[in-house]
Amino acid sequence: MPDAAIDEATVITDGADEPSLARDMIEVHGAEAATVARANARAAALGGQTLRAKFWIRVLGLIQKRQAGKAIPRWEPSNSLLSIPVPTSTQG
Repeated sequence: MPDAAIDEATVITDGADEPSLARDMIEVHGAEAATVARANARAAALGGQTLRAKFWIRVLGLIQKRQAGKAIPRWEPSNSLLSIPVPTSTQG
């Protein structure tokens, strides 16, 4: 089925680019965006759609990076470990 491979490549390259798709998926699916992308990658792989599976894996990676960045709290002097007093002990 060479036509199927060509059609698949055309759909992937003519469709949304990976970063904008990742952003859109996060906006629509929120915390479940990675789960949806992973399921799409798995379905494509099981269906023998190698190019599409690789596309979804790249989108999944972008989603995970973006969500990991949001999970890291912003550094502020008030929440720094340096601002926590260290107990002193005179016992040896």
